[in-house]
Amino acid sequence: MIVKNLSNSFNPVPKNKRIVNKKLLKDKKKICKICGRYGQTEKHHIKTKGSGGDDVEENLIEVCRMCHRKIHDEIISKEDILKIKNRRK
Repeated sequence: MIVKNLSNSFNPVPKNKRIVNKKLLKDKKKICKICGRYGQTEKHHIKTKGSGGDDVEENLIEVCRMCHRKIHDEIISKEDILKIKNRRK
């Protein structure tokens, strides 16, 4: 059977409303929490925005650009990031 009209078959998955704290995202502490380098830093979401991670302090880690790239290339593991996050409590 060939379906010609897909307009009735689309059922999007609803997304949860995400907490966005723009001030927290703009604040830069200038020290990478992974390597300790001082300079330009970026925020990394521990739980991704796509999987419902919010822009709250508990879900963000301040990292330099090089470490941020290593996180996304999986050179720095999720477990390492969680250890760093748990140390700051």
